[in-house]
Amino acid sequence: RSPSVRSTAARALCQPLVEAAQKSVLIATPYFLPGKACRAAIRRTAARGVSFAVIVPGSHTDQRWVRLASRRMYGQLLETGVRIFEYEAGMTHLKALLVDELWAVVGTTNFDNRSFEHNDEVNVAFRDAAVHARIAADLEQDLTACREITLDIWRTRPLWEKLIGTVAWILERQQ
Repeated sequence: RSPSVRSTAARALCQPLVEAAQKSVLIATPYFLPGKACRAAIRRTAARGVSFAVIVPGSHTDQRWVRLASRRMYGQLLETGVRIFEYEAGMTHLKALLVDELWAVVGTTNFDNRSFEHNDEVNVAFRDAAVHARIAADLEQDLTACREITLDIWRTRPLWEKLIGTVAWILERQQ
């Protein structure tokens, strides 16, 4: 599916890379609120058997409401095989997309509607296995400081979070 007419260059770069992935996708972002079309692309990619992981902030975040809105949508992603890791060592603000041991995108883009539909973002896309490997090594190290959120953990999150999540969806369109 093609990005929408409201898309920025960031979406035109990131979403097709996610959809074209054959082996693996790793996203690191401080604000993970992908819109409906992007979530569908992520689910389709993971459902095809592509290894798909996302690193997001844990409890150390500068945007608690955004985190709650993000966590609300974890279930539908986890059900299709996406692995979600919350970085617990501190606030992470890294923005990277790694695809198929070849593509590496770093820059200012978050995986949210604000970055994909409104903001002027600056990214560098490398089609280079060595650059990919270097960034992947750093992210592998970050994974050691993460807590994986499984479907069982997500389903047993606190009741207050589930209740707040039902109204935090408003942020999805505003981000």
